[in-house]
Amino acid sequence: MTEQAAEIPFRFVAKTTDVEPGKTKCVPLEGRNVLVIHMPHGGFKAIENQCSHEKKSMEGGRIRAGKIVCPHHGANFDLETGKAMSAPAVLPITVYPVKVEGEDVLVQLVEPKKKPGNPFAIPGASGFF
Repeated sequence: MTEQAAEIPFRFVAKTTDVEPGKTKCVPLEGRNVLVIHMPHGGFKAIENQCSHEKKSMEGGRIRAGKIVCPHHGANFDLETGKAMSAPAVLPITVYPVKVEGEDVLVQLVEPKKKPGNPFAIPGASGFF
């Protein structure tokens, strides 16, 4: 963890009993929509509630094998890294650090690393011809 991230406090987002295993819950927090994910076999993850493909909500997406599937277009994202694992998404999503203290799920709203540009973009091209 970077020194800067160490200074960012963890914030309460849910009780462990608020989200059933394999389900998600969107929580507004400090101007962001955080999607709290109760992993099917235990543990919690948290992501920005926005698919990188068309900026739609990820709430209700299926959770499988450490990934979340966008409920709108089927893109898969790794819940550890945020990396897009399948089309139509090519850019990552933001993943937040999570810790559980007793029955409280806490999230650290670290600023995401700068997302890479579209790997399929043509340098110097803008828009359609």
